[in-house]
Amino acid sequence: MRLFSFFVLCSSLLIFSPESAAQSPLDAMDLSTVRSADISDAQLRSYVRRGQTEGISVAEALRLARERGLPASEATTLQQRIQELDMEEKAVVSTPELENRERKVPPDDTTAPSQKVVDEKTRLIFGSSIFREAHLRFEPSMNIPTPINYELGPSDELVIDIWGEATNLYRLEVSSEGTVTIDNLGPIYVHGLTIKEANNRIIEKLKTLYRGLRPGSPNQTTYVQVSLGRVRSIQVTIIGEVNRPGNYTVSSLATVFNALYKSGGPNNIGAYRDVQVIRGNEKIVELDIYDLLIHGDQGDNIRLHDQDIIKVDPYVVRVQIRGKVKRPGYFEMKEGESMSDLIRFAGHFIDSAYTRQLRLHRNTPIEWMIVGVKQKEFDTFALQNGDVVFVDEILDRFENRVTISGAVWRPGEFELTEGMTLHDLIMEADGLRPDAYRTRAIINRLKKDFDFEIVSFDVNSLIADPVTYDIPLKREDQVIIQTIFGMREEFTVSIEGEVREGGEFRFRENMTLEDLILNANGFQESASEARIEIFRRIIGEPAPAQRGDHLAESFMFNVSRYLQLSEEDKQFKLHPFDQVFVRRRPDYIVQQNVSIEGEVLYPGSYILLNRNERISDLIRRSGGLTNEAYISGARLIRADDNFVGIDLQRILAKPGSKDDLFLLVGDRIHISMKLQTVTVRGAVLRDMEIRYNKGKSLRYYVNRSGGFADDAQKRGAYVVYANGDINTSKSFLFFSFVPNIESGAKIIIPQKREERERMSSGERITIMTSVVSMAAIVVTAISRLF
Repeated sequence: MRLFSFFVLCSSLLIFSPESAAQSPLDAMDLSTVRSADISDAQLRSYVRRGQTEGISVAEALRLARERGLPASEATTLQQRIQELDMEEKAVVSTPELENRERKVPPDDTTAPSQKVVDEKTRLIFGSSIFREAHLRFEPSMNIPTPINYELGPSDELVIDIWGEATNLYRLEVSSEGTVTIDNLGPIYVHGLTIKEANNRIIEKLKTLYRGLRPGSPNQTTYVQVSLGRVRSIQVTIIGEVNRPGNYTVSSLATVFNALYKSGGPNNIGAYRDVQVIRGNEKIVELDIYDLLIHGDQGDNIRLHDQDIIKVDPYVVRVQIRGKVKRPGYFEMKEGESMSDLIRFAGHFIDSAYTRQLRLHRNTPIEWMIVGVKQKEFDTFALQNGDVVFVDEILDRFENRVTISGAVWRPGEFELTEGMTLHDLIMEADGLRPDAYRTRAIINRLKKDFDFEIVSFDVNSLIADPVTYDIPLKREDQVIIQTIFGMREEFTVSIEGEVREGGEFRFRENMTLEDLILNANGFQESASEARIEIFRRIIGEPAPAQRGDHLAESFMFNVSRYLQLSEEDKQFKLHPFDQVFVRRRPDYIVQQNVSIEGEVLYPGSYILLNRNERISDLIRRSGGLTNEAYISGARLIRADDNFVGIDLQRILAKPGSKDDLFLLVGDRIHISMKLQTVTVRGAVLRDMEIRYNKGKSLRYYVNRSGGFADDAQKRGAYVVYANGDINTSKSFLFFSFVPNIESGAKIIIPQKREERERMSSGERITIMTSVVSMAAIVVTAISRLF
């Protein structure tokens, strides 16, 4: 990767990118006054990338910048800054996304639809990709021997190496007058000479300085080698149908391809088959890019000279090929080229291409027409501008295929040979399997109208006497021979209940109860060996005279935990669809948990010891109540989170009474500490928790909460006591009954429901009239029917 010095910045500003130069503060400066400190890192990065696209080497950049007045110290400083910024590597990596970020281009695709169509067409033009791909760089190599026919010119550097009896090294630049100057010899004119010619001329001059320099003489003691060091830059002009026409500064080693790449290559109407190089008003070569792309031939890719003109005309004949070719796209055609050439340009057909005939759409002055091109015409058929060639796919069918599936050893597709029969196909498939259903099989045969018909045959008869029962096969015949298992319902048995992995299992011949239990991975701990039942479906008679009453048969067995059956039971065979049930032990009970929490001595989980255990029993087992227990607030919570109000004081006073409830699995008893507050919620001005004051009424606590709200339903007030019981306000005649308030109670004041608007008398009369009228109509209709 080349480094670029300040000339990249200046040349990109002053020559290659005038738009950017107009935006930069450097454009108005004299080169002799520019200082490295005046250029920011961002500007340096941007200009280096721009100069890199122009192919300017570091030597060329430094030399030209210094010729225009840049001090040598500033050139050295700029080169060091480029190295510090690691631009050598970063300049190589240039992606569209990176360039867009630096130009602040938004990521959204704002390309106009018409432009997208053009871009898509350009993408399909054969050869356009080499000019479009960012990672391809058609730049001249500097690490090659000097070409024999390379002609020297101003700014070229010659390296003269002298060794032997005398040693010296000259690095001489060809001046604008076409000379190089050697000390004590004066100028030597080399402009227009090849390296070989310049070598001979320089040696002749050096002989006067070095006596031992005698080429070809046995007395030669001093030797000289003249080579090309740094090459000069030249300017070429690219015009016509290219993406970026203009003047370009390139290396004197650059070829036509090098310059074309800098211009972006031919545009969407540019010719690829006739790129002209004009030198001194004379066309010296016509380059066909296809020679390089298809044959790798660079014979016409000549080296450019200063002031050469590259001209790209519009294409003359361009055709498109679509479909089953390796390189579909747009191709240019020259006079004398045929359809075969187009197919060659497109990389030839892919495997599935239909090659007997190609379809072609051709435009006429009025409309399109279709032309069929047969394979024998490919070498002679001439294409016209705008032709579209279609390469179709071969038909998805076989001309000699037969298939066989089912109960044969090698099912699949086979070649239909001349005179092939059904018996031959079965033998080709390595014969029948033992499970073949031999009574009847079928052939699905394709008719002329592409419908199918069935040809049936007896497999046993065919195998026993193929001469009599054989059937000739036809194309696309499908032979299907079923298995005996495929012709019946799948046989299964099932086992449920207290086994480890119950479910449905495939029935096997001679399967026993022991076998099925083993398939279910044995019993669970809760299984009752004394109660294993088998239920069997009743098949019935084919044509019974009278339907029976039995729906199923049942069998009862005892089996040890180690799968030991009696000798008689061991002979019992399972039938298809038998259902086995392993019952649970009647006395098997898993431990059942209850819990007690709060103010008892030993709160926690407990196991029910018997079915009649009560609340009082659990409190006794938990060590009894603590001194802080609030007996009136005790509550029972069921497993479904429902609360049950209990009177713990009565329960403890009289254990076993009706208040002392039996415990159920999952019950939880909660005994809280003595509560000292009353909570008021609902339609009051403010929800409050108020200190309990013995003997105070419900209204007392409501007033402490700010009083009733406007939407309060006073008569609907109710109290939820700490133990879960609920008491509501009641009224009888002229008397009102308000619940007593206890510590820990919660007073709930509900809101009034929205009252529906009452109907007026007129509305009631209207509704009644409508009802009576409808009733009269119904009665009249019914009377007419009867």
